[in-house]
This record gives sequence, C-alpha cells and structure tokens, in this order.
Amino acid sequence: MICPKCGANMIVSKGVCAKCGYDIEVNRQTRKYSCYFYNRGLERAKNRDLSGAADMLRRALRISKKNVDARNLLGLVYYEMGDPVAAIQEWIISRSFLEENNPAARYLEMLHANPSKLDNLNLAIRKYNGAVDAVAHDGDDLAILQLKKAVSLNPKFIRAWQMLALIYMKYGQMDKARTCLRKTLAIDVTNTVSMKYLREIRAMLRANRKLKVSAVEPEDEKEAEIVTTKTYASYLEEQDHIDYRILISLLLGIFLGIMVVYFLVVPGIKSGMRQEFKETQGEYAEQMSKYLTDISALERESQSLRNKIDIQETELEANTAELEDLRNKAGGINMFNMTAYYLNLKKKEAATKDELFILQKRINAVSEEELSNAMAKQIYDRVLEDYPDAKTVTMTSSELFDKGKALYDKGSYTDALEYFTYSYEKSADNEKNMYYLSRTYQLTGNTAAALRYYNEYLERFPEGEFVSSVNGYVKQLTQ
Repeated sequence: MICPKCGANMIVSKGVCAKCGYDIEVNRQTRKYSCYFYNRGLERAKNRDLSGAADMLRRALRISKKNVDARNLLGLVYYEMGDPVAAIQEWIISRSFLEENNPAARYLEMLHANPSKLDNLNLAIRKYNGAVDAVAHDGDDLAILQLKKAVSLNPKFIRAWQMLALIYMKYGQMDKARTCLRKTLAIDVTNTVSMKYLREIRAMLRANRKLKVSAVEPEDEKEAEIVTTKTYASYLEEQDHIDYRILISLLLGIFLGIMVVYFLVVPGIKSGMRQEFKETQGEYAEQMSKYLTDISALERESQSLRNKIDIQETELEANTAELEDLRNKAGGINMFNMTAYYLNLKKKEAATKDELFILQKRINAVSEEELSNAMAKQIYDRVLEDYPDAKTVTMTSSELFDKGKALYDKGSYTDALEYFTYSYEKSADNEKNMYYLSRTYQLTGNTAAALRYYNEYLERFPEGEFVSSVNGYVKQLTQ
C-alpha cells in the first residue's frame, strides 16, 4: 500500500514504512476514533441535539480532518441551525477531498438551483449584522425590526432568535423573550445558551414576585381589612331590601342559559374539537413518516460513506496543508460568488454588457490564495475562456446608474445597490447616483451606510436637486 505520510510503497504486514518510519497502526486508530465521534454526532443529530452533534463532529474532524462523512453531516447541522455560511464552508472543503460521489456537491447544487432562497439567507445575515450594529449604538427599536425581518427570512436563525430574546429581557418583556427561546429549543433541544437565558428569566420573575410581596406594609393590610369589613356590612344591610322576584328571575335565566349551552353549544364544540384533533393527528403522522424516511435515507448514505472510508485508508491524513489553506481562505467565498454568477450567465443565450461588468468584478475579487487550489484555478480559467470580454469590458458611471435605476424602479433594491456602488466608485460626482445609493441603503436596512452617504451628498451638493428629501430622511433616521 501507499504510505499516507510520505507516499512511498510499504508492506502492510510490517506495519511500518521503511522510508519514513510511519506506523500504520496509528492510522487505523485515528480512523477508528474519528468514526466513533462521528457515530455519536449522528445519534445526537437524530434526536435534534444539534449543539451536541456539532461538538461530537468537530471532535471527529480534529482527529481526522478528511472524515468526509463527519464534515458533510456537520454542514447539515450548521444549515439546520441557520448558519448557511459555515455549512457552505464545510461542504466546499469536503468536496476538495472527494470530488466524485460526494453528497456535498449535491448540497451545493441545491443551493445554486434556488438562488432566491440563498439571497434570503444572505439578507437575513445582513439584517442580523445590522441589528448588532444598532444595539452597539443604543438603537434597540431598530434592532428589533431588523431581527424580526431576519427570522422571517430564516426561521431557523438561532442566533437572531437569541439576540431578540435578550432585547426583550432588557425591557422586561419576559413572555416574548420566552417565546423566542422556545423557538430555538424546537430547533436545537439542548441549546445551552437558550437554556441559560430561560433560567435567567425564571430567576428575574422570582425576584420580582419577592419584591412585590415585601412591599406590602402592615398598616395597608389593616386598612384593607377595615374596608372589606365595611363593604360586607353594607352588603348585609342591603339584603333586607332585596326583591325576591328579581332573584328568582335571575336564577331561572342562569339555569336556562346553562341548559342552552349544554345541549346546543357544547356538542358542536366537541364535534369541532374531534375533527380538528383528527386533522392534526393526520398531519403529525404524515410529518413523522417523512421525517423517518429522511433519517433512513441519511443512515443509508452515511453507511455507504463509511464503507468508502474503510476502503480508502490512504486518504486519512494526506494533504493536511491543503486543508489548512482552504480554511484560511474562509471556504473560498469569493470563488463561490464568481462561480454562482458564472453558472447563471451560462443559462442565458448571450451576456449583456452590464452582466459582463459584474462578472469582471467577481473575477477581480478572487484572491491569489484561493487560486492556489487546483480545482479553483481550473474553474477560474474556464470562466475566462468562456467570457474573455469580461476582463476588458468597461462601463461609465452614467451607464451603471441607469441600470441600477431600472432595477430600483422594479423594487430589486439589493441588485440595484451593487450597480449604484460601482457607479459611485467610477465617479463620486454623480449627484443622482449618490442620492439613490443612499436611499437604497436605507431601504435595505443599512442605516449607518445610508446616513454616511446622505451626509456626503449634503456636503457635495448643498444646493442639489434632492436636498429637501435628503434632509427629511436624515431627520427620520436620527430621531
């Protein structure tokens, strides 16, 4: 067999490489312990203990960095916890180790096939980051709006739910905070952070109850007792003047009302409740069947991958340096963005001038470190081969603004923001572009950037066309 350390041929029966002295038994033990932690992580993931599963899977990867099963499952756990960036990083690294028959490639293709969902996930992350910035500047109301938008775009965004709960706790809205934390525990049943926050809420509520009880003075109690005694005495005095006919009519009306409710209303309510229970039971059974089917498919898939690991013993510890390089490059995000945009262009018959310009920006963003990976370099060269004009195409600030304005009028603010930004880079003296750049930042929820460009507009164009509107928006954002 091939030595995993130096690549020389070695005799398995001897167990030691004659060239470098590497002990194959260490290799076997490494694979054994890595698979052990992977199996524990898989078991916890089935029970929706996602935090515990992530911990076990990270241990498996610390022992054997090329455990593709563990890395793919860790990506799925991250994705389920609402962290798509971490999931994509794990899948890209996994695909670099095993290019063929790797589920990670299918997971990435599923994301590429649904760009709107990927955009929503990215927007949710931007909203969360905006909320963090707003909290740092005492903008809790704006942070709540940003976080609500983030969890509406990505309901499994655990960190956003937890931060929203913290803000509610700060203002004493404990019921809302508990609702947010329970949503996180429905996703990750043993999330330690959420459980800690719930303990804090219970402690705060107990402290408030003790404070209210201790605030009652003895004189107040005596006064309350005197008032109660007087009220009861006045009630007894009034009893001598009661008209018993009115009392009998009142009792008869109450009796008839009870009978109507019992014989007419209650049967209908019971029937509706039984029907609702049957429907809920059917939906629950269907969901459980689908969930069990998914678990069975995942078990078969993981078993197949474990068999491949048993066969590919030589792949356990090789190319460690390449893995570390990929980690340092944050999973090749710029390379991923360029590839995703390139694949969308390939679906069209011909690329327009502005599309080639955006592709040029994507190409220029790819770093030399990302291109050190052979697979990434191959994709990069393929993009340049298919779109050679992308390296030389140019657009003026006015052309970029016109394209951005067209997207802005359609309500595509995220896409329009990119064109307005590039137009600003070309020429900061384009008054209309600067106004719409500021306005688009405001509409996409980036308050800090919107204020910065609004102020720059007022400095550059003190008598401009949009001065009154800009002053109104600045006042609105700073109140």
